[in-house]
Amino acid sequence: MKDAKNDSTRRQVRSREILLGLLLVAIGAIAEYTEEVLLQGAFQPPTDPFPAYIYAWDARTFLLINNGLANLYLGWLFNILTRLGSTLSVFTFGVLLYLHQRRREGTLILASLVIGTLVTLPLKLAIPRPRPFFTIPSTILFDMKAGSSFPSGHAMRAFAFAFVASKLRPKLTIPLYLFAVLIAFSRVYVGQHYPLDVSAGTLTGIFVGYLTTKYENRILKTISRLGVPTDSWTSA
Repeated sequence: MKDAKNDSTRRQVRSREILLGLLLVAIGAIAEYTEEVLLQGAFQPPTDPFPAYIYAWDARTFLLINNGLANLYLGWLFNILTRLGSTLSVFTFGVLLYLHQRRREGTLILASLVIGTLVTLPLKLAIPRPRPFFTIPSTILFDMKAGSSFPSGHAMRAFAFAFVASKLRPKLTIPLYLFAVLIAFSRVYVGQHYPLDVSAGTLTGIFVGYLTTKYENRILKTISRLGVPTDSWTSA
């Protein structure tokens, strides 16, 4: 009887976790929609905010990558890879970790998204910059996003994820950062960001990852107080 009761309790816990996971995925979709559609819309800043010499260097480097390395197969690859740095993709991965007995990891990755949004959105509003395809007619465009180009949100999320995940799984540090570099590079390749945008997104992501791991205990305690378990679930 006791074993049956324990099994029933575990099933109930897992059911609640699955429902929570679905809710978090929905929140991720809403966050993606809010950031990329409602907050940015079709808005494109009219002029570049950086001095002419910085813009000239940035545009030249952008064209070396976007035009100089243009290839149908690479374009297909990077167009898929770049989507892995979206809010929804990282959110979904964090939820999957949470549901597969890795509550701590999943919670911290989700927390890094929230912190990243709080850091990045003010920068986008404070330094509005048109996307490369808006100012450079020869841009080879594989995807189109609206809103301020600076800094790169995809690069931020990729490096925040790499920082947090590498602290939790040190043996995966090299592949995690390689993954982040490829996502950041893809943003230039597909015509969405200048190299300076990606560099700023990279530094921002590392900063966000640092904040997330530095205040890990506070984050986990705060979320636990909300009734969301953050410790690892076991079948024992």
